[in-house]
Amino acid sequence: MSRALTPRELSLPRFAVRRDEAAASVGVSSSKFDEWVRDGKMPRGHKIDGVVLWDVQEIREAWLRLRDGEFASNPFDRVIA
Repeated sequence: MSRALTPRELSLPRFAVRRDEAAASVGVSSSKFDEWVRDGKMPRGHKIDGVVLWDVQEIREAWLRLRDGEFASNPFDRVIA
């Protein structure tokens, strides 16, 4: 079992987070975050020594694209002119 983080550790800037923290950072459940990763709306995690971590900056950039509607569906996207 992991130990509790100290207040100092909690106050350090986070550059990478685990899946549940990544989901919480954009205010969705872990299962919705997984769906967004599958759909390419959120970045994939990086596996390092058996630990999967998400880059906080990549999550933020993906969130800004979602917020600004870059993933919105356009019915004419697949129309050939």
